Amino acid sequence: MARILLPPFFLLLATLASAQDFTPPEPLGGKDAVNWFLEQEQHFPQEALATGLNGEVGISFKILEDGSVQNARVSLPLDPACDAEALRLARMLRWRPASANGTVFEKDHSIMIPFNAKKYTKLQAKKKACPPLESTLPQDASNKLYTDRETDTLATPRIEGGLRQLPNYLGQNLKYPPEAFRLDIQGKVTIEFTVETTGSVSNLRTLNFLGGGCDAEAMRLVRMLCWQPAVKDGQLVRSVMKLDIMFRLDPSRR
Repeated sequence: MARILLPPFFLLLATLASAQDFTPPEPLGGKDAVNWFLEQEQHFPQEALATGLNGEVGISFKILEDGSVQNARVSLPLDPACDAEALRLARMLRWRPASANGTVFEKDHSIMIPFNAKKYTKLQAKKKACPPLESTLPQDASNKLYTDRETDTLATPRIEGGLRQLPNYLGQNLKYPPEAFRLDIQGKVTIEFTVETTGSVSNLRTLNFLGGGCDAEAMRLVRMLCWQPAVKDGQLVRSVMKLDIMFRLDPSRR
């Protein structure tokens, strides 16, 4: 059988086309979500904070097909306590796995976790922390993430009336974006996030795009909330939540 030999130029084009089909792993919500997650969840070791430590810890791991992290390890150490905290944070992140031609697959990846004592101190001074949980139940240390169908009780917002009053709470605190008002943009933004065992939220991302600043406003509203974590087998556990935030203009103001 005769073989057709392609010139190097055409081989290069084929290689480039194949490379364009590859999508690397990406944290859910993108880099902004990771930065906000670190601001909310990082516990700066006291001794490192006192010395004004400034540096980064490199964490390497494998991202599985479901986006979970496996075999996390320190690849670039900074300080033993900071290394341990960086490992804890990296294991909490959620990812969109690598894919090629629409097929997801496992892939090795790495991330740098910054430790900047000066910046951390400034953030803590401005940060509005959630009040201590009233529950005496232990917190699950396995880092496992549950769906609402897998838990014994759902996570609930720590507002008067709980989940039933959440739509009213969101409506009262929503600030209609000027750009969306000007362009008459209305609709729904669905936010997915993790309720941690501490009651804080992390790993936020929008599941649809509305535009006009509505997506950013929906994120802001979710970040305002503190939660009572879900319960599974007598422990407070991490759980995934989805929240629809409606943007509707008052006809009398249009």
